[in-house]
Order: sequence, then structure tokens, then C-alpha cells
Amino acid sequence: MQNLLNSLAVLSFLGTVLLFFAFSALLRTVRELQAGLVRTQSGAPAPNTPRSLARFRSGDGRPTFVLVVSENCANCIDRTRHLVETGGSSPLGRVVVLCAGACTDWVAGSQVEALADSDLLGSIGIGATPSLIRYEPDGTEAWRRVIGSDEDLDELLGIDAALKTSTEVDA
Repeated sequence: MQNLLNSLAVLSFLGTVLLFFAFSALLRTVRELQAGLVRTQSGAPAPNTPRSLARFRSGDGRPTFVLVVSENCANCIDRTRHLVETGGSSPLGRVVVLCAGACTDWVAGSQVEALADSDLLGSIGIGATPSLIRYEPDGTEAWRRVIGSDEDLDELLGIDAALKTSTEVDA
């Protein structure tokens, strides 16, 4: 009986050690995913991302903001709709909506430029939509951010919330 109890104790100890190794591997994977998320949110460009695009150069010395959207993304449709409702322009620079297909109808009649170019979209290398990319006046990518809300979009585009609220009250 004592031998059986000793064997069970050794087996339970070995099982506990194996569980510690499994948890260690799981925690390492979680840390790697968190580090990747922080890199993405900090604006670090993805590998093989073009750092400069002549298409987004501006002649007026102001940056270009590119909102990258997907046609099948409800969040993308909401962000684009909000952008059009707020006037479609940023006091900081030019605003472009980039998609692979039929997003040009979303911004019709507004100051937002629509660009449907799947080749360009593939070369930029966006991992999540909607994302906002800022290009300096010379066409060099400054940063990229995943947009989670209308407030995030307004803040990054420099749209003043107080001004936006006063225009909504006036209307």
C-alpha cells in the first residue's frame, strides 16, 4: 500500500512539473502576442512595408491621412460614415479612404478622397481594418494606428470634439 502511495505521489509531482512547463510555454506565447500588439499600436511599420509612397505626397506641405477600410467590415463602414458626417476633412491635412473594392460610394459628395486600389492596399500591408496611416508631405509613412472608435479617429485627424459638438447643436 505504501508503494502505491509513493508511486502516486511521484506521478503527481511529475504531472505538476509538466503542467508548469505547459504554462510557461503558454505564457511565453501570450507575451509574444502582447509584444506584437504593442508594436502594431505604437505605429511600427510591418516588415516589408513601403516606407515612402509617391502617391501620397502633398504639394501643400501638409500630411496625408489614409483610412484603410474593408468593404465587409461594419466598423470600417461606421468610421467612414463618421468621417463623412464630420465634414470629411482634417485641419491637419488631406484625408483619403483606401479600400480594395466598392468604398468609393461611401464618401460620394464629401471632401474625402476615395481610392479603390487592391494592389496598393496589398503593398501597404495592413493587418487590421480600419487603420489610419499618416504620410508626411514627402510621402514617407510616419505612423499607423488601428482605429477602434470615432473618438480615436477624431483625435488622430485633429478634429476638435468641441467644434464638432457645436456644429451638431447648430444644425
